[in-house]
Amino acid sequence: MSAFEQLPAFKGWEGTKHTHRLVLLTCLVLALSVRFYSIDLNPIWYDEAFGIRVAHQAPAQILALAGKDNHPPLYYLILHYWIHWFGDSAGGVRSLGVLADIGAMVLALKLLSLVATSAATRIAALLLALLPSSVQISQDVRMYPLLALWLMAATVALVCWSQMPQHKRYPLLYVLLMSMAMYTHYFAALCVLTHWVFWSQAWARKATGISLQGWLTANGAVVALFLPWVPVLLEQVAMKPDFGWIPVMSLESAMELISQLSFGATSADNLTEWQLWPAMVVVACAVVVVLRDRSNARYGGLLVAYFFVPLTALMLLSVFKSTLVFRYFYFAALGMPLIVAVALEAGWQRNRKLVIVVLFALVIHEIQVLVAMTRIDPLAPHTDVLAAGLQAQSRPGDEIVVGDMLWYLPLDYYLKAGSVPRMYTGRFAGKSWGYPNYGVWALMPQPLQLYVRDDEALLHLTAKRVWWITERLNVEDISRISPRWKRQGTIDGGAIEARLYIQE
Repeated sequence: MSAFEQLPAFKGWEGTKHTHRLVLLTCLVLALSVRFYSIDLNPIWYDEAFGIRVAHQAPAQILALAGKDNHPPLYYLILHYWIHWFGDSAGGVRSLGVLADIGAMVLALKLLSLVATSAATRIAALLLALLPSSVQISQDVRMYPLLALWLMAATVALVCWSQMPQHKRYPLLYVLLMSMAMYTHYFAALCVLTHWVFWSQAWARKATGISLQGWLTANGAVVALFLPWVPVLLEQVAMKPDFGWIPVMSLESAMELISQLSFGATSADNLTEWQLWPAMVVVACAVVVVLRDRSNARYGGLLVAYFFVPLTALMLLSVFKSTLVFRYFYFAALGMPLIVAVALEAGWQRNRKLVIVVLFALVIHEIQVLVAMTRIDPLAPHTDVLAAGLQAQSRPGDEIVVGDMLWYLPLDYYLKAGSVPRMYTGRFAGKSWGYPNYGVWALMPQPLQLYVRDDEALLHLTAKRVWWITERLNVEDISRISPRWKRQGTIDGGAIEARLYIQE
């Protein structure tokens, strides 16, 4: 029996498999509940609307469009069939991410069961179930939960391969899963670094059953399977994707990242010690796990590397190119609860009160952040409310002109077939990467000139009523282009609004 299981709430569970499974099942139900709760609370935003628009295309068209985007195509192909089966409502499309995230959680617990005690597995189950960043990212129509699923599964396959090299299915699974991860997001390569760190040190100490030839063959197979997509990747790189929205590496961006790593804080605004201490707990727990790791293959080191190697690599990359975005290495953040769980279980004999306090404080902190996530910000952009107002107040012949691409796709998603908005491309338009053939422009109806409006086109509109969609604080609109347009009304959408103009 492990030391931690002397705690009354855990006592006797090591030898009771049914009770252990019941605890894990309870945490699984809890995880499902908090992720599906208010899954459609927030409106569909730009990246989500982009993914939904791509997924609505035929599979062959999705592959073609992927060459005009920044990501590989696997997620969009899976989402295509998901929409076919479950529809494209906000809850329907977001449920794919929720289930993928739950799958990643189950695999994380499987990984921990291979390298740690059952008590540590139960602690990790509770922390993972309530992990706010996991809840938030799982409710986005993006590829990051799916990436986490493939990479966690590949890591489990790697450990099983290391422990049972006589079973040939594990290297095959590893190759398949890593290939799927690479076709989901290019930053899967960050996890490859983690696996190389683990295998290298284990092989050097002769603590793994994976031979040099076997390891190189598996990695070569992953590369070979990805080679067909390399020409498309080179084409994407040649397009020089716009990363201007990502903050450059600075003290402020580093603090923002630290707050996001603090078991759920999402903003660096008014950062306090209460927001920072969970990140410090993770660092301290990582030190404990490494120092107390007595396994021949250093599986504790694998857990620590799973989180810190991608994080370090991404921070180094950000010195040259802004890539410091939490969701890019969200898959690695799932390692945080595993590190903390192993450290708490290991520290139970030395300082029980401290372990109880830390675990209790982390759970309370997670719950507080989850509660805060359910609050609706009235000043946030509410494109769903705006679209409903437009559908209620617009008339046949009205023209809807969107002043920023950031609002075009979400608004088009909510308007459905009722009205097709036009995109403004005149002198007041914000920067929009890819015009006219790449990125979101490749998704717009064709011919493109029928669905864009520059200043000249607005001067000669035949429509008598125009709804101008813009940020609430933005003063530039159609009235600056021609004084003939007089403002007659407004539909409030939080940070954005629809201004009705009548032509005199």
